[in-house]
Amino acid sequence: MNDVTVLILPEVRELLEKGNLDAVRNALAQVHPADIADLIANLDGPESAVLFDALTEKRRVLTFEHLQEEDQLRVLEAVGRGKMIRIIDEMSADDRADFMQSLPERTAESILPLLAQAERNDVRKLIAYKEDTAGAVMTTEYASLPADVTVGEALQRLRRIAPDSETIYYVYITDPERRLLGYTTLRELVLARPEQNIMDVRRQPLISANVDTDQEEVARVIQKYDFLALPIVDAENRLVGIVTHDDVIDVLEEEATEDVQRMGAVAPIDIPYLRAGFWQLAWRRGGWLLLLFVEEMFTGTALRYYQDTLERVVTLMFFVPLIISAGGNSGSQSATLVIRSLAVGDVRLRDWLKVFQREIGMGLALGIFLGCIGYLRALMWGNGPMVGMVVACSLVVIVMAGSVVGAMLPLLFKICRLDPGVASSPFVASLVDVVGIVVYFNIARALIPLQ
Repeated sequence: MNDVTVLILPEVRELLEKGNLDAVRNALAQVHPADIADLIANLDGPESAVLFDALTEKRRVLTFEHLQEEDQLRVLEAVGRGKMIRIIDEMSADDRADFMQSLPERTAESILPLLAQAERNDVRKLIAYKEDTAGAVMTTEYASLPADVTVGEALQRLRRIAPDSETIYYVYITDPERRLLGYTTLRELVLARPEQNIMDVRRQPLISANVDTDQEEVARVIQKYDFLALPIVDAENRLVGIVTHDDVIDVLEEEATEDVQRMGAVAPIDIPYLRAGFWQLAWRRGGWLLLLFVEEMFTGTALRYYQDTLERVVTLMFFVPLIISAGGNSGSQSATLVIRSLAVGDVRLRDWLKVFQREIGMGLALGIFLGCIGYLRALMWGNGPMVGMVVACSLVVIVMAGSVVGAMLPLLFKICRLDPGVASSPFVASLVDVVGIVVYFNIARALIPLQ
């Protein structure tokens, strides 16, 4: 709960218990709908329904749009479909489509025919677009004007269409076939002379995205150009919708969540953790755990292969965790840096050689640093200088190898058109473990007489 919720929740609960709905309405008059949604999330089902019902119709719509999916479904069941239909009708187009998609299929099919024809058609059009594309996250409530109007006429029309538009700061200019010709801003319209043609205040170059463009790319464009909204066009350059900055925040949060989950070796989960089914969550985690478990089996195989070396120089065994963890950690660092750089566009595939050279140097520097510490640690444990040299040299090679592997794997996955996040830290660490064992014992064989 946020601070606002903590402060007013006891008062709201007390008023609800007394049945004083007018007092509830007055208490929430200056509270933001997002905070009211937080209140509803922390109330029991009957209480949340009474609170929701106490709001004015406009604030019900705004509050409902801020609720999480599970709370929306809870409110729907509590207040009944009759009242909910009016709310769904008044929701913004993209939020309405998202809500209808979150409903169980049978519930959605029963509600859809009850919506107004225009809203029903809008929902069907939006949910038809492929998931994670611009079409799936856009809204169809935008401000557009024909190219032959004056600035004065444009302002008059904007007053009429503003209530039904997501934003009127950007005004898109189209031809009779709704092909996008350009855009202007409300500021420029207000400052222009009323008799000027709207094309005289048109902005260029025009930047737009196709309905099939990946939502992450759309978010990147909006972030790069500091747009409040980006026009979305079809294959014939006809304007079909806009993606607004608030949608981009949701997209960035969703993409970042997926990346973090993949880097933790978990298949992406598109629903809240506590709402995910037990076996669904187990399946998403179990697949990766199995793969990592098989990888680690090769570590045991490598150790068994060098069994004779271990039997002759038992002290080498004490440094195995140190060696493989250093390689895995350096690889995880490199993988994290490169995956994030790929995501934000700081690194591209053509930069692979620069990345390779940088990680070779970085791995060498870090390996020498850790190698010196490892050498001293070996001497402190009473081992001879040769064991210390084995540990030091192994750390240099393994940290360097881990850095290179961790940096190159995400780029390789990108070339293969796979999500670089799949080259997660556990995946890199498990791979470098095997490399570390092989490097460590081969250096030991080379430097320490085993007869």
